[in-house]
Amino acid sequence: MCQPDHGHVIPHLAVVAELVRRGNRVTYLTAPAMARHAEGAGATVLAYDSAYRSVDLRKLEDDPLGLLSLFLDESAAMLRAADGLRDRPDLIVYDISILHAGRILARKWGLPATQLIPVFASNEHFSYLSAIYGGQEAVRELPGWVDGMLARTRELALAHGVRADPAELWWEVQDANLVNLPRSFQFAGETFDERFAFVGPCLGERAFLSGWEPPGDGLPVALLSFGTVASGRPDLVRTCVRAFAELPWHGVVTLGDGMDPAELGPLPPTIEVHRWVSHLAVLAHASVAVTHGGMGTAMETLYWGCPMVVVPATAIDRPPARRVAELGLGQVVEPAELTPERLVDAVLAVAADPRVKRNAEAMRGDIRAAGGTPRAADELERHLARAV
Repeated sequence: MCQPDHGHVIPHLAVVAELVRRGNRVTYLTAPAMARHAEGAGATVLAYDSAYRSVDLRKLEDDPLGLLSLFLDESAAMLRAADGLRDRPDLIVYDISILHAGRILARKWGLPATQLIPVFASNEHFSYLSAIYGGQEAVRELPGWVDGMLARTRELALAHGVRADPAELWWEVQDANLVNLPRSFQFAGETFDERFAFVGPCLGERAFLSGWEPPGDGLPVALLSFGTVASGRPDLVRTCVRAFAELPWHGVVTLGDGMDPAELGPLPPTIEVHRWVSHLAVLAHASVAVTHGGMGTAMETLYWGCPMVVVPATAIDRPPARRVAELGLGQVVEPAELTPERLVDAVLAVAADPRVKRNAEAMRGDIRAAGGTPRAADELERHLARAV
């Protein structure tokens, strides 16, 4: 179960494909916008009527109440769609963003559940929500709007015959959690218990992405990707592209669906622009990646031991950016300080720093050791076997 967000759906697809390959039947509850991706991985899609792609996510990313309210609306729509499912599953697997739907449905149907976490996990020692919006790692005082969200959560649960405490539905630690990070990248990673499996990024074939081969010009390669954030911050993307034009490098720029390549204007032949291309194929040859700090791109970058320059475009991007800086995996350039010259300096400094390269290679080892897709599928099958 997942809302139609590329950064949340794509990390699941390889696991879906592996489960299907092992003979499991997977039903994927998402919006029609993501149906072809889930079907391409071998799942049967149960679609729901989503508002996610029609709202201005850029405004909501800096507004915790607005974003969480959207996720609650998505959960309500998912639960309505789930009522039409004739053949119930044996295990519910849900993305953390729509935890209300996953936890209510698990109680309604009396089924075990596993939570998928493609971002930082939270416990009593680290709160991802507080790190984004409160500037602190641990929860010290809950904001007033939480009461309103709990009231809406109670209403949604009761509408489906679930009388659980809404605070429990929201804050409980799920018995099984798959985290798409290595433990060493997680804040306070040593404090998470056996309920959390830090499997790292789950990578696999992505037929919807075009392949990529190095151009053979002998220039160092840099990747620039702001993911879906590009549509909300085209100014940052254009500034970064101008910097790439000044580098004696080969630049690969990806824009997704949110920005027209024509908006970038004439570019030198050393820069190629794509809506979608395999980041993994580019990163296998890249010396540096420039990104807004999206976790999926960060993990793909570190999977290849590639250093990063992070320009955090939203509040959600700040915890990953801070972690990159803390672990010496690259540099952070604040949007307010971003100029083509500042970015060129950062890219060249990161590429020339042997300490950063060593740290990135060490994180690459941690990611490879975390287990990825096979381990994630193993964990899900183990959880299912314990429950039946």
